[in-house]
Amino acid sequence: MEAIILCGGRAWRLKPNIWIPKPKLKINNETLISYQVNWLKKHGIDRIILATNDEALLEDPSVVYSIEEKKLGTGGAVKLAAEHVENSKVYVMNVDDIVFYDPKELCKYANKGAAILMAKPQLPFGRIYTSNTHVISFEQKPQLDFYVNAGHYVFKKSVIERLFPEEGDMEVHALPMLADKRMLRGQQYEGLWLTINTQKDLLAVREYFKTKSRQ
Repeated sequence: MEAIILCGGRAWRLKPNIWIPKPKLKINNETLISYQVNWLKKHGIDRIILATNDEALLEDPSVVYSIEEKKLGTGGAVKLAAEHVENSKVYVMNVDDIVFYDPKELCKYANKGAAILMAKPQLPFGRIYTSNTHVISFEQKPQLDFYVNAGHYVFKKSVIERLFPEEGDMEVHALPMLADKRMLRGQQYEGLWLTINTQKDLLAVREYFKTKSRQ
């Protein structure tokens, strides 16, 4: 099995406090990119393509680099990286979306050409319940009752070649088109989903792995 990791973002939301490229952020006593590569290998995905603009992310002979000479967006980055894909199907993921399941499960959903992992988000605020004008209770950061994109996908290579843009984000161009054509299947993921967009997210991820290592 093969995978593409999208790891070329500039992590603007982490600045100005953190200027390290997001893939090189330390979590769980290793870098984020190292963690994700090892997670894929643990599940039998042993050929991994890094879609990036940095050729020094990871020293690993099993990793293939797909280098963007200019910013292509997620869709263009996947299309460029797909030139290195040898199989008919490839797992695609964002470097900053951490999930805890067997990625081969999603591959089973991609029979029509594409599949997406869906997770329920958590409200970052406390919810207030009222009756008339009275506050009657609080709920701290509840999980919302709808699904969002968890940043993990499976695509047939032929779908990437035909429907992905040379430049632009797949979330804007390719995914809506696949949905319109009824080619995109969604797998509901009920497990823990960690994502790193802000410094607060990063601290929460580090604390999670620190606590887990003590157990």
